[in-house]
Amino acid sequence: MRRNKNFNGCFYGRQTPTKYEILKEQAREKAINWQLEASEKCLSYAELYDAGEYFTKLAKRYGLIKEFKENGII
Repeated sequence: MRRNKNFNGCFYGRQTPTKYEILKEQAREKAINWQLEASEKCLSYAELYDAGEYFTKLAKRYGLIKEFKENGII
């Protein structure tokens, strides 16, 4: 039986998350907050395009493309 070495978002054995892990979580939070704000107001096509480009760049940087696509962010 293989054990998952990933524990609470950190690699097993480390107590603190890396800078990359922190920034990845912040990217997720930005996307969640943007979704909540976007659902409350009418956005122009230009605003949607700009947000899509921004979140596509973030998704590529932090390996979140599949997650962002599944959640309708990009």
